Amino acid sequence: MLTIDGKQLRKFRAGLGLKQKEFAEVAGVSLSSLKSYETGRREFTLEKFKEIKTKMGYSFSDSPHPLRLMIDYLRITFKEVRQLKDFVETYLYVSFNEFTSQETTMMTYNHLYKRGDIWIFDYFDKEDRNNYQITLQLSGQGCRQMELVLEREGISWREFLEKILYERTDMKVTRIDLALDELYRGYDQEETHFHLSDMINKVYQHLVTFDRLRTWSHIGGGNLNSHSENEDRQGISLYFGSRKSNMFFNFYEKRYEFAQKEGISVEEALEIFGVWNRYEIRLSQAKAQKLVEHYVLGQDLGNLARGLINQEMEVFEGVGKYGAYIPDPKWQDMFGSADPLKLSVQPEPYSIDRTVRWLLYQVSNSLSFVEEADKIMNTQYLEMIRNTGKLTDRMETELKYLKESYVSHQNELVKGGKEWQVT
Repeated sequence: MLTIDGKQLRKFRAGLGLKQKEFAEVAGVSLSSLKSYETGRREFTLEKFKEIKTKMGYSFSDSPHPLRLMIDYLRITFKEVRQLKDFVETYLYVSFNEFTSQETTMMTYNHLYKRGDIWIFDYFDKEDRNNYQITLQLSGQGCRQMELVLEREGISWREFLEKILYERTDMKVTRIDLALDELYRGYDQEETHFHLSDMINKVYQHLVTFDRLRTWSHIGGGNLNSHSENEDRQGISLYFGSRKSNMFFNFYEKRYEFAQKEGISVEEALEIFGVWNRYEIRLSQAKAQKLVEHYVLGQDLGNLARGLINQEMEVFEGVGKYGAYIPDPKWQDMFGSADPLKLSVQPEPYSIDRTVRWLLYQVSNSLSFVEEADKIMNTQYLEMIRNTGKLTDRMETELKYLKESYVSHQNELVKGGKEWQVT
């Protein structure tokens, strides 16, 4: 079983505003056990933490009503692309001839290639500027068009991003939007859906708590002369966080947007498109890059998205005994089973892991091929390849940091009496 720090339990209890005796009674544990868990005198496991939270109304089982996830916007900048045609055909899997060319003033660029909603920004005068930077931008429709290309090639989003991340050391994800759709459950199940109007009330009643988000707003309206409760409503949109920050949430009643856009009733929109609410996450700069790295390393993108929301906000139904918050069951049904995810963007010591992963992913098969070819032809191509490589200035610097970090770590192990001996 996975052991965790008892401080996590103390932090959770403090967040509910409960004293130890009150929390012990509500959670169904003895006071002495609670104190031992919190102080570290007794081992505290993740399973025990989940057991306690389950008794208090939190959900950790997979929902019978899963959310549908989509990548709804993607922007990646590449610092050095000199052969754009080769880049497009290698990483986007389409012919460069399928793009049209035009001028632009967006994002400081002066040139734009377009294939539908798949856009590539660069410079007309890149040689004069000595600036070969490009930016790939996929809007919501651009993501859907990219998915068709990837499906044709038998490639997943993870494989698409993995290839770029491992092969292009000049790449940075500068924005990614994730959309979680709450799928419609049927006319007789509408009351089981989460209603965003309830969330507005909960925010004012302090039944929604936030970690680092500091601002929120909402919009919504309709025709004052209409007697219909649904047909002329714009739908509610909630915004959490600043649009200028690296993380921003937008929750809205997608069914009303579909109805207005298509000129149909809300009921028809629900039956045709099957979406009740949409929960959007917008990540920029370092947070966007970090999320993609988590995803490429194998984590489920849907769980990552729900974990981000769980980390930043909690929604409660009301207040129970001793003032303990009672989790909202509808919210828990959608988001409860995902572990909170905090995207740390603090500078980290250099790690050789990424370079090794790239070699394993891209180079190892080719090296094996050359080694076998050397045996057949009695050549020394593999040795020539090894001898040809030279360290760049950047590599020298990274090796210096790696050495300092490694030596420091070894010294700490020796001081602690934990040095490993190799025999």
